Amino acid sequence: MLTAVFMTLFASFGNFGTVASAQTKPMVVLVRADWCRACQRLEPTYNELKQQYGDRINFVEFDVTNEETTAAAEARAKKLGLGKFFAANKKNTSTVAIFKGGKQIFTADHNYDRQTYVNAFEKALK
Repeated sequence: MLTAVFMTLFASFGNFGTVASAQTKPMVVLVRADWCRACQRLEPTYNELKQQYGDRINFVEFDVTNEETTAAAEARAKKLGLGKFFAANKKNTSTVAIFKGGKQIFTADHNYDRQTYVNAFEKALK
């Protein structure tokens, strides 16, 4: 009975930790915009890696193309426990970060080298 009461109270307050820290898979986050030439250059490599690693890594994109998409991205970042990351990087399009266990373990911006990402993804999976 006490356990049921505790669980009900806990559920009513929501998750006390962040979603990012609760992830069992690493999370790759991309800050992008339609108008960003660096993002356009990164897109083919990113999409290829997303297909290759999609079953082992969670991929999240924060679109900052305009005010509307930025507001939606900010809300999603907060929901995922990445509000501080988003606030610090929303003007840094073409930024890719990897989070594991709630900690940021990799960041790159304006990097188009596929092997750099493969190495970072493989390290995050260990």
